[in-house]
Amino acid sequence: MTLLKYLKTIHEEELTDTDLDILDYLEKQLPLIPNLTISELAQKIYTSSTSLHRLVKKLGFDGYTEFKYIIKDYLKNEEKEDVRFSNGNGYLFNTIDDMKITYKLNEEAFEEVIKDLFSHNDIYCFGTGWKQKQIVDNFANDLLYYGHSVKTLRNTDDLEIASRHFDENSLVVIVSLSGSLKNYKQTVESMYEQNITIVGVSIYSDNPLSRLATHSLQFVDSSLDIENHHWSSITLHLIFDQLSHAVSIHKGD
Repeated sequence: MTLLKYLKTIHEEELTDTDLDILDYLEKQLPLIPNLTISELAQKIYTSSTSLHRLVKKLGFDGYTEFKYIIKDYLKNEEKEDVRFSNGNGYLFNTIDDMKITYKLNEEAFEEVIKDLFSHNDIYCFGTGWKQKQIVDNFANDLLYYGHSVKTLRNTDDLEIASRHFDENSLVVIVSLSGSLKNYKQTVESMYEQNITIVGVSIYSDNPLSRLATHSLQFVDSSLDIENHHWSSITLHLIFDQLSHAVSIHKGD
């Protein structure tokens, strides 16, 4: 279910192992929640009313009544396609789930990023790996189509050299899976100290890139949790497709 997965993601640092176990039980009982009291639900998921109330507060709700209302509203609006996919295609369901969560995580930040893209004339893009480079190359081509010239940087040496010439008109998009800034942290810290506008794109976590970026866009990707996984990068693509889409809309205004 997308809602609980989203809440689990954004409140991850506050949740204990017990909280996560309760959330797993809640996910299985989600359709029943609107019709149960807190004590009835606590009994069904093998916990206490106090523990359940404490968890609901951690998830950002005023109390169990508000939690029930949000769950009821969510279930009413849930797309039937999600139910069908969850029963028959785990990969597809998880990917759609990841896309919805990624979009919601960045929904408020997109507008600010677009404003800065339009207000800076000196734009750079740097992807740290092969897939990341492909994505920023495509994004640079998209922006060129809409009248914005973007310079793509091949490696950390290019980033360091280019950073010597950055000024208040410069904006740098850095795409990193982990956001660890391995081998170029000093360069990004220098950019941060100079108040250079940095758009950092990385996996959802508290990482060096997200802390130093002016705007931090983050994605979730269930494929990374699978042993011997194939990294689909679909949610990373989604972020840049959304940015290109927003640029095209503003260009048409």
